[in-house]
Amino acid sequence: MWAELALAAWASLARDTFRSGWRSAKVLDGPKGRPAAAWPLAHVLWAAAEVRVLDGDPSLDILTDALRPLRSGDGYAATRRGTRYFDDNAWLGLAFLRLAAATADPAWQQAARGLAGFVALGEDPAGGVRWAEGSTSRNTCSTASSAWLVLDTGTRDAPAMASRWMDWLDRTLRRPDGLYGDRVDGGVVHDEAWTYNQGAALAATRSLGRPTATLRSAILAHWAAQGLWREPPAFVAIAYRALLAGPGADEVIDRWDPYLHRLVDEAREPTGWFRGGGVGRYDERPTLDQAAVVQLFALRSGVTSGVRRSPA
Repeated sequence: MWAELALAAWASLARDTFRSGWRSAKVLDGPKGRPAAAWPLAHVLWAAAEVRVLDGDPSLDILTDALRPLRSGDGYAATRRGTRYFDDNAWLGLAFLRLAAATADPAWQQAARGLAGFVALGEDPAGGVRWAEGSTSRNTCSTASSAWLVLDTGTRDAPAMASRWMDWLDRTLRRPDGLYGDRVDGGVVHDEAWTYNQGAALAATRSLGRPTATLRSAILAHWAAQGLWREPPAFVAIAYRALLAGPGADEVIDRWDPYLHRLVDEAREPTGWFRGGGVGRYDERPTLDQAAVVQLFALRSGVTSGVRRSPA
């Protein structure tokens, strides 16, 4: 069931957003949308890796072409000639790692290592990893995802760097309930909790070899199916990936399966897109969240089939 749902959601995404011309190809940010930015493309690449694991054909040549205009020096800009965000590059690097595992193509691994070097440049002297070049905001999404990436690429200084970053995160943005707040900007702590921040922190903490039980329990206690429904699927998929990669997958399935069933029952539209029923959205350009739904179903399928997924 879950594998078929993942492949069907991918087919709708590819049908409506993949465009191939004689000179180049692109992925649109929703049907009839503009070219997708780096953050949605990271999720499309992650979804493509899961589709490959399910023996689908994710058209990787089109995705490689879609990324090319965003290349900016040693990283990727959010949009053509736009800002380079450290979290965007961390998510892309993590998707590259998953593609390396799914395709056995070492080029993806090498590309991920390059982005690990780039995100390390975002370290702020005051602690953490900045959200973007020129930004003063230090975010959980940039700090934890960068730690996750450098650790999983095995760069030389990864353990020391990731330890510094996660120590800062624990001192500055860890909440009394065990979850992580969003960011520090201008000396102001913004402590709202989002699922993807917890997922990135969980994966990085696990890769450091530190205990994860408290954070894992806090995530499952805070987000039941109703709370997940208000989160963008792009956020939920990152947390789900990290939770399933560790021990206790059965508990995660029990707690979060109602959310996945609700996606099928209420969010699925006749077009094959998952935008109905008031499900959370990141914005009004749905490629990002559709790609996340593909991942959610594919990851769930892996648990059913006994195929365990790496956190990247």
